[in-house]
Amino acid sequence: MKKHVDYIIVGGGISGCVLSYTLMKYGASVVVFDLPKNNKCSTVAAGLWNPVVLKRMKKVWKADDMMDELHTVYPDMERWTASQFFDPIAIRRVFHNAGEQNTWMELCDSPAFSSYLEDSISPLPEGVVGEFESGQMKGTGRLNVLGFMEAVHAALRKEESFREERFDWNAVVRDSEGVDYQDLRAHAIISCQGAQMALGETDVLQQGFAPVKGEVIRVKLDAPLEKECIHQKHFMLSEGNNEVTVGATYAWDGFGDGPTQEKKNELEEHVSKVWNGSTRTLDHKSGIRPATKDRRPMVGPHTLAHTWIFGGMGSRAVLMAPYLAKVLVEHFMYGTDLLAECLPSRFS
Repeated sequence: MKKHVDYIIVGGGISGCVLSYTLMKYGASVVVFDLPKNNKCSTVAAGLWNPVVLKRMKKVWKADDMMDELHTVYPDMERWTASQFFDPIAIRRVFHNAGEQNTWMELCDSPAFSSYLEDSISPLPEGVVGEFESGQMKGTGRLNVLGFMEAVHAALRKEESFREERFDWNAVVRDSEGVDYQDLRAHAIISCQGAQMALGETDVLQQGFAPVKGEVIRVKLDAPLEKECIHQKHFMLSEGNNEVTVGATYAWDGFGDGPTQEKKNELEEHVSKVWNGSTRTLDHKSGIRPATKDRRPMVGPHTLAHTWIFGGMGSRAVLMAPYLAKVLVEHFMYGTDLLAECLPSRFS
């Protein structure tokens, strides 16, 4: 006798956790399959959310919609899990020249940016080195990703909706009405495998991914840094206890090599330039961002029957997942339109 569920979700990283919660909030039943040790992105992610691309001072695609949903969903998930992982903190953009400072002040007068930029220039925090001053973001913050995933997995276990095991795509049986897998009968399967799919490590292949490797280091400073994130080419995120996370780098190869000395040197050199004091590296990690060729997520049906993709959010899963989950779930529930620019079929 098969156990009937509405959706099987494969992958319990940021996107899988948010999607499973959203489906349940709308009344659907789920079972999530995940092996946390195989997660190549979420377990390393700093968890920052920011609606502005600071390097170019451009708003992220659909930033307003995403910010609205983010500030609703994560606090709701904290209440659901009886945990705390949603932490609003300031992100400070350090200016490299007077032109950047002038651009900031001009954007502060724009209705499109005024909700996200403090309309003043502020000095750098003590210990931070820079020739120019800085501007602070509004409405930004950090999700404690590991704490978030652990809390969601625990909540799903209580409802017998989480299985810590590898999902075998070859064991899926499809018919005209849905899918069978092990003891489960479901309407559909949704892949939230992110980096594994981007690297071609699953049995369900999808064109259009362009994985990006990133590396971060954790550093001990000789003095405390205010609770905020300093953006100055790389980010420097205060973790308390005089420790900061610094990153992230970019590479389009070497995905199986793990952390590299080259990128560690790059990040340590950055710290030496932006911090006026002694430092000591404590840890060094790498992860794979499940980015796409056109920098748009993948949300929609796969070519396999009753199979869907929810991923491809690169380094912005914390920001994007709540809004995109709502789009997908309301499509399932009410037949509303999906986002054409996110359909996986655009790469067929």
